[in-house]
Amino acid sequence: MSTATDASAPPASRRRSGPWKIATASMIGTSVEWYDFGIYATAAALVFPELFFPEMNRALGTLMSFATLFVGALGRPLGAIVFGHIGDRYGRKKALIWSMTLMGSATVCIGLLPGYASLGVAAPILLVLVRMTQSLAVGGEWGGAVLFAVEHAPPRRKAFFGSFPQLGDGVGYFLSTGVFALTSLLGHHALVSWAWRLPFLLSAVLVLVGLVIRSSMDESPEFEAAQLSAEAESKEAAPVIGVLRDAWRTWLLATGAFLITVGGYYIVVTFMSSYAVTTLGFTDAQTAAAGTAASVVVIVFTPLSALLADRFGLRRVTLVGILLHLVVAFPMFWLADTRSTAGLWLAMCLPMLASTIAYASLGTLASGWFAPRVRYTGLSMSFQTAGLLGTLAPAATTWLFSAFHDSWTPVAVAFAAMAAISAVCLVACARGREDGIA
Repeated sequence: MSTATDASAPPASRRRSGPWKIATASMIGTSVEWYDFGIYATAAALVFPELFFPEMNRALGTLMSFATLFVGALGRPLGAIVFGHIGDRYGRKKALIWSMTLMGSATVCIGLLPGYASLGVAAPILLVLVRMTQSLAVGGEWGGAVLFAVEHAPPRRKAFFGSFPQLGDGVGYFLSTGVFALTSLLGHHALVSWAWRLPFLLSAVLVLVGLVIRSSMDESPEFEAAQLSAEAESKEAAPVIGVLRDAWRTWLLATGAFLITVGGYYIVVTFMSSYAVTTLGFTDAQTAAAGTAASVVVIVFTPLSALLADRFGLRRVTLVGILLHLVVAFPMFWLADTRSTAGLWLAMCLPMLASTIAYASLGTLASGWFAPRVRYTGLSMSFQTAGLLGTLAPAATTWLFSAFHDSWTPVAVAFAAMAAISAVCLVACARGREDGIA
């Protein structure tokens, strides 16, 4: 077969991409994907309650807007299965290119959607449907990007190169909050009327750039080796069957380990943003600027945290990051309640720092928990199942806030509880496995 012939060629003649090129390409691609996802999360807090749920009061409209995060995110586990199958059977590169194409198309469609004033109840329904398409694409993105970087990385720098997709998350978050901060300067009326569409439509340009970059990447060497092994043996079941049959415990524990890095992110980006505007009286621009500052924390500390993980151990550094969420759960609200700009910035930056320390090396660590033949599917299913659960956080915390008479205390408790769950799952799954992919 041609695949076997190609795969048996000398590595030097067949693969020209070094770890720096692959990691950078993974970062840029992930930046585009998470820019798309970030602008939706920001719009859900600042714009969509008025635009798609105007018949409700602000609190209920915000709750419904955050609910679209969860309902739409139902596509994430399905995307993990679909793109994981493509990535494990036909190549990481193909899966990543198709996920980016689908993501960009869905994001542009959101930017073209009419609001409730034009379509009535059909508007939020269309929003959820397009959001589900967006989430389907996200389901296949992160796991593949991490694997691409890790499987090309040298043994002693796997956490560092494997952190580049997480660095891309920070860059995408920076771009999304930055663009919203700029559009917010036009005023709230302009933002709700038409300016909110600009960040979504800009995605078309970013996606084209990302597709050009991803098309230049070479296939993962570990995937090619796994393909040779699969061809030499009898045909195996679909990757998702392999995960559910042979690695179901690992999948569930890895899902729990990822929970705080995803759910905590949504609480900071969505609930904290809404709380700052509706309760504390900050403007949209001030809140978006604080989010931009938090994204800078991600960009700066992701590679530093990964280098520490390579030096002191992936599990140890990741666990420290998870436990730091327990430390900042209450102080982040105390800081926000000062109603000062510095307080709001710290309220968003400190939990994001904790998340960054944990998230920087968690993908590399978890990728080593799955065999190469099901690694794309297993890692993606774990992260995206956590993502699905995490998207419940904004709606759940908004409900808790209202149910307890506008008190953020139950929100802080929920934030700390997610961190505790992640810590227990990490220890249980990573016991005896200090490193990721060997």
